[in-house]
Amino acid sequence: MVKLTFSKNSVWNTVIASPDHEILYEVTTQNKYVSRVTTITRLDRRSGEKVFAGEIAWKALEPLVRVGWQNCEWLPIRNWLANNKGNLTSAKSFTDGHGTKFRWKTRDWCLHLTPDDGVSKRTLAIFHEPKRDKLLRIREPAYLEVSPEISKTLDSVIVSLIIMEKRRRDG
Repeated sequence: MVKLTFSKNSVWNTVIASPDHEILYEVTTQNKYVSRVTTITRLDRRSGEKVFAGEIAWKALEPLVRVGWQNCEWLPIRNWLANNKGNLTSAKSFTDGHGTKFRWKTRDWCLHLTPDDGVSKRTLAIFHEPKRDKLLRIREPAYLEVSPEISKTLDSVIVSLIIMEKRRRDG
């Protein structure tokens, strides 16, 4: 598993990076009066340029998302990151650009990403919240452990994680 560390305890503005900076994402949010738009970009190591990974429009009535591979079409978050198992679970599923389905589910106080194929239970990614000391200061920043087998779909994983974590924090 590769460890991607969050530079800040924020879903609005942070840098998500591997220790060697081979994987580097930037999450930025513009403050608008009516709605906020969070943009996620990935640094392409070969060209040195930022590549669009996705955007989230946090609109009050209908939050929207678009991921780079979707021809930049806005979709309601509830359609892209859907609850397929009924209202009794907080698990959410999404489909990446290759047609593979994934599922975020809370286990042991962490978000776990698994294939949503009805068969496999193997964990492909785990999100760990920041660890705090007794005075609630951050002792260890939040991080995401990812399996190398999902490297081609990491943009979708990061966008979906930002949505899941924002929803968790909002209660």
